[in-house]
Amino acid sequence: MIKILFNETARESAQARNSVSAFLERVETLEAKHDMPVIIFQDGASCAYYIKCSLLASDAARLCDLDAKLDITSPESYRANRVLFLTHFTYQRMASDAAKGREFNDIIVEYNTEYSSGNPLKVWGGQHRIRAISTAYTKTNRYHGFRIYFNLNKDQRTEVALISNTNIAVSNDTFDRIIEETLFGGVLRKWCQKVGFLGDEEDFPDVGSRSEKITVKKARSFVVNFYLGYKRGQELNTAELDHNVYEPYLAETGIKAGTGITVDRTYSEIMKEYDILNDSALLLAGQRFLALHNAQYKAVVDSKTLIKNITGYRNKALIESVLCGWSYVAGLLQSHPERLSNHYRIPKTSGKIPDPLNAKDMSKYKHDKDDPTYRGLGTRSATKDRQRIAQLFLAKSLEENVAIDEKFMDKAVSQVIGLLSLSQGYA
Repeated sequence: MIKILFNETARESAQARNSVSAFLERVETLEAKHDMPVIIFQDGASCAYYIKCSLLASDAARLCDLDAKLDITSPESYRANRVLFLTHFTYQRMASDAAKGREFNDIIVEYNTEYSSGNPLKVWGGQHRIRAISTAYTKTNRYHGFRIYFNLNKDQRTEVALISNTNIAVSNDTFDRIIEETLFGGVLRKWCQKVGFLGDEEDFPDVGSRSEKITVKKARSFVVNFYLGYKRGQELNTAELDHNVYEPYLAETGIKAGTGITVDRTYSEIMKEYDILNDSALLLAGQRFLALHNAQYKAVVDSKTLIKNITGYRNKALIESVLCGWSYVAGLLQSHPERLSNHYRIPKTSGKIPDPLNAKDMSKYKHDKDDPTYRGLGTRSATKDRQRIAQLFLAKSLEENVAIDEKFMDKAVSQVIGLLSLSQGYA
């Protein structure tokens, strides 16, 4: 019988001992083969229990599950792991090394038989190493080092997932997705699927810039700005709409320097206050914005003019300042239906302006008062850019059919600059 001991810093637990014993009865380890005792450790921060052991590659390939769930009680909980990059040079080198007999260590898994019981080792760290091991074990069946967690609750599981993916190569989009799933379930994802931002069974991307899809951060920003604009619009009559500088909000990412892993407070408050899945006004706003994005994308991709088919042009609507400004104005105009209807119209195109958002001219635009280094309208996410974009869309809502040309941009930006000057007491 395998001897199971608790490390001196681990509090003894019958549940932990029984879980480890059940695992050892099912899975043969190198330690058991040589009658070595198994030590149970306890994480000092999360109090989670785990052991360190070595498994044969063939057993790892048979038992590991790369589609681990954060919320095991929800059938709709999506995977928390990153997409595998099997064509990447680093992975190909890893696979080659595994075939030559390289032994990998500190692969982080959770022993859990509550779902997909045939694959009880849910992988939280080392997805690429597991894939490399699984493709190589028929050539060389080596032992590899594992850290195996037991009896995790949802918070502990999230922490394991986050820590396992904490390296410079992992994007904030991945962290945001994990935090979103943990704190709010699949609500934001379902809303994006309902709108059409994501496919019916599609999850948020690991790296938004690669996928050209809406990210958790951008989806949060859209929702927050709609409601912030809505609240502001209720305070204003029609005559007052165009005499204010509006400041659309950009949601913070889940990783913030000095504070660690967090969730944006404004977004969290909005999610507590509103039922976004059953708000028809928010749904319509999302659908009309998607129509704008699709029209912009199609105009650039299908363009027979000289407009370049580059990411910044075809995904102009998804640039943070544009998305935030458009959504804020959609909320602002909920109390002003005629102007809202104009806002929801796709901007006019022409031979000179082939794409609705006139991305090329926007990227070149500079006001007389801008610094020489200003990169253009709707290219950055700074407060100034969000203010200007909001004013541009607000000005567009004054008429049914508007083309966003340089003259129109200048008028909108001049309005913001003028209002800001007045607020600072300048004549």
